[in-house]
Amino acid sequence: MRLRQFKFFLVLYLVGTLPAYVLLLWNARKLIAAGAPDFAIYYCAGTVVRQGLGHQLYDSSVRFEVEQQFAAAVPQFRGPLPYTHPPFEALIFAPFTYLPYRQAYLVWDLFNAMLLLALLFLLRPHLPQLQSYPFPWWILACLAFFPIFFTFLEAQDAILLLFLYALVLVSLKKNRFFGAGACLALGLYKYHLVLPFLLLWLFQKRKAEEKLRLLYGFLPVATLLALVSLAIAGTRAITAYPRYVLHWEDILGGSEKIAAHMPNLRGLAYIFLPPGPYLVPLLVLLSLALLAFTTWTCRNAESFDLQFSLALVTTVLVSYHVVSYDLSMLLLPAALLANYLLAENRLRYGPAVLVLFGIAALFFSPLQLYLSLRHKQYALMAFVLLLWMFGIAWELSARTGRKPRPETISATG
Repeated sequence: MRLRQFKFFLVLYLVGTLPAYVLLLWNARKLIAAGAPDFAIYYCAGTVVRQGLGHQLYDSSVRFEVEQQFAAAVPQFRGPLPYTHPPFEALIFAPFTYLPYRQAYLVWDLFNAMLLLALLFLLRPHLPQLQSYPFPWWILACLAFFPIFFTFLEAQDAILLLFLYALVLVSLKKNRFFGAGACLALGLYKYHLVLPFLLLWLFQKRKAEEKLRLLYGFLPVATLLALVSLAIAGTRAITAYPRYVLHWEDILGGSEKIAAHMPNLRGLAYIFLPPGPYLVPLLVLLSLALLAFTTWTCRNAESFDLQFSLALVTTVLVSYHVVSYDLSMLLLPAALLANYLLAENRLRYGPAVLVLFGIAALFFSPLQLYLSLRHKQYALMAFVLLLWMFGIAWELSARTGRKPRPETISATG
């Protein structure tokens, strides 16, 4: 009876979040129509590439001129929108620029919805403990996940990365390391959310053959994307790209206080530590420490799902640039860990509480709405991620030496 009551209140809560999201969308409708969401950045970059001006993709004056064609009515757009992603991603958005901005925004969100639906069908066979729940519940849970909602609101590219990571997960479970590496490389448009995961995989205690096969898939695709970027933007723009990105990071991390919205180590440092030249070296040391901790924890781990979840959470924490919609990728560890908790009969109280706390906090939209829209310090969510990470690591350590379940053996390969 208690389980039935829990399911009832869970569904009631998930359904209850949707009206709040609909209200937010309704209040933002004029800004969306005017071109205020982040999609304007990609639409502008895609337009520049479509017009054959790829070599000027990082030229602020050119982008500002294009931007004024569809977003001139947005008050805060008094300067060029920052496009800090590699050139090859602009090619993805170029076809959407054949449509007027509003229609392109809706079509991109429709594409995201299709990706999300495909993601659920892709994951369902690998989450046996959750298969008893009706499929509409899965859809409802995705829509109630705040980072997913915010991705739709901004028409961002985070759901695409979530889908690519799901392909990596399934490929690794099936020992298709070449395919996993290729899918991981396709996510390099957010290289800061890909390269830490790759390093964690390569530094783990695994067969050399598996690592090589992953690299054989990753490196050719990464090279191809680099060549595509070179063809689009040219040598001069590519060599200036790192300086351009650091320039915008300084601007957005200063006057705009974007760092306060980053749920990672950088965001916490921005909030709690005074500014100074020591911050970057300190963040590097802390990031390396977290990467080393995760690698050490996974050295003899038996549960693939826990390893994968820990690697993704660590990747977010050490990433230099991550905002609320980027946490969409954490829908994967949330699902994997929920499935694990339902399957495991010998849970330790401490790690189970921390793991459950992390899942609950990520789905508790009032907290995230308050931190992002009201308090404007979404970086505090990094505390949740740190506790979640240590809970997963604790459970991984507790499992070491236990006799693995049959499904764990098959998942690890």
